[in-house]
Amino acid sequence: MKQLLLPREYAGEPRITLTGSQFRHLARARRMREGDRLPALDHGGARYSLRITRVGTDRCEVAVEPVTDSHPDAGLAPAVRLTLLQCLPKGRKTDLIVRQATEAGVSRIILLVSDHCVVRPDGDEHRVSRLVRVAREALQQSGGAALPRIEGPRPFSAIGEGRWDAGLLLSERPADGPSLHELLAGGPGEVALLVGPEGGLSEAETTLALAAGFRPVHLRTGVLRVETAVTFALGAVMTILQEKDEWTTGRGSGT
Repeated sequence: MKQLLLPREYAGEPRITLTGSQFRHLARARRMREGDRLPALDHGGARYSLRITRVGTDRCEVAVEPVTDSHPDAGLAPAVRLTLLQCLPKGRKTDLIVRQATEAGVSRIILLVSDHCVVRPDGDEHRVSRLVRVAREALQQSGGAALPRIEGPRPFSAIGEGRWDAGLLLSERPADGPSLHELLAGGPGEVALLVGPEGGLSEAETTLALAAGFRPVHLRTGVLRVETAVTFALGAVMTILQEKDEWTTGRGSGT
């Protein structure tokens, strides 16, 4: 665990008591003792430093100190909000996708039910709560900037309800039109990446996505599993956004 995610009910108290799995991880797995420190985040993304003041048999008390913007991790949060619109894949692949998306710094994950989805959400009322636990573990292990908001599953038509500066449709076929660099060159404040299931999107869904303003993006690779394609695409988008100031000024072009 690189950092601890504070309980959702944390409201700025200078001292709190940790129990359950958080206590067991700190006191049993990591063997932390009085005086030890650990970085922490609240659910709003604010950073803190924890100092363990007392370790009991089933709980530990910690002092919570806010971290100022001068801290080395102050620039960790991405400047652009990235939303992943993920059509439900087979089995537990959603868990892996949520874990990797959290590590990549995604702000929001919306699960969609599309025509070619094999898995249906009927009767799975615990799906989102399980995925929130997956995201929480990934955030604590990776040292990410904030816990993504996870929503759904929603019908595919919900893609038309969102408002983002750049909507990207991950396409398995070569796409005519602007490159990924060109689509992200305008300095978007929020980017949405739409990814289909193993069977891809139906023709009607593709038409709907294009009508909603999504632009197709093709990854020049071999055939990728859906969970691999998501990670590859998120990495490409995040890298371009982080290095945008360098490539938009023509550095390295000889001009």
